[in-house]
Amino acid sequence: MPAEANVTLSWIIPAREEARGLALLLADVQEGLAEGDELIVVDGESQDDTPTVARLHGAHVVSSPPSRGGQLRHGVTLAQGHRFVLIHADSRLAGGAELSRQLRRLPPGRAHCFRLKVDDPNPCFRVLEWLVAMRTTVLGLPYGDQGLVLDRRLYERCGGFRDLPLMEDVDLVLRLRPWGGVRQLPHGICTSARRWRRHGLPGTSLRNMILMLRWVLGEDSETLKRDYYS
Repeated sequence: MPAEANVTLSWIIPAREEARGLALLLADVQEGLAEGDELIVVDGESQDDTPTVARLHGAHVVSSPPSRGGQLRHGVTLAQGHRFVLIHADSRLAGGAELSRQLRRLPPGRAHCFRLKVDDPNPCFRVLEWLVAMRTTVLGLPYGDQGLVLDRRLYERCGGFRDLPLMEDVDLVLRLRPWGGVRQLPHGICTSARRWRRHGLPGTSLRNMILMLRWVLGEDSETLKRDYYS
């Protein structure tokens, strides 16, 4: 691993129908880009202006079939950086250049995630954030909306993302456990509350837990995706 000053970051963002919010995230990331860094948006055949928005905000845009695991995997194959920062398109990241400097200083050979924040002032979401932090700390089980930061070598050792339309995050996190699992950073990543607003916070949280249990018990990812988006 090169010295801290020479660690380059590859920001990889899978996106599908995210034209409305993607520009804000890309602006956040652009603030911290340094020489040698790259910003890759992997578009999953969006029917809106997602690719155009991404290009206008300086991202290298590639296309891939709409499967988040497949999109992430494709983005990594194109990435040239020493360290990958993998985040969802409906996220926001504060910190700019200072955050990027801190990501470069992370010790090599370990995976990290951000601390989840939700963009809704309802106090119920503060409880959700605390529960997610506890799940991440105690069980070592962050989800993809918390982002993932890891070195190229570690990614290759654990086998990387599989082409899964759902549970690609849990699948990879579990395979990282022999290398120390995923540590939670103090830096927050703010995610959209839209899915909780659509189905209600208790219902969405319960459904996610049931889907994960079904996946751990061996159910097919395509079936889970159908149920998740139904």
